[in-house]
Amino acid sequence: MYRKLAIAFLGIALSSSVALAGVCTVKPEAETKKDTLPVKYQKLKKENEELKQQLSSCCEKKEELKSEIESLNSQIDSLTKEKESLTQKLSSYLSKDELISKIQQLQEELRR
Repeated sequence: MYRKLAIAFLGIALSSSVALAGVCTVKPEAETKKDTLPVKYQKLKKENEELKQQLSSCCEKKEELKSEIESLNSQIDSLTKEKESLTQKLSSYLSKDELISKIQQLQEELRR
């Protein structure tokens, strides 16, 4: 009985000492304040400027790509029109079979 009571008391003592150990620790972020507010502001201001430069660079690239896309679309349109005109011109010609038969007719007429 005394052993069980002693073991229980020892378990409670150990668990409470472990729990109290966490209370006394200092968080790493609170240990040192590296940057004061003006330093943080300057860093954020510098980072903001860099991001603005990246944004303007991206905007320029975007405009270049837009103009290139427009150029390619106009080329596609012109090629499509050219294809249509060539297709119409091709349809106006006789087919291969028709040409062969016409050649045969002409050869027969020449033989007569």
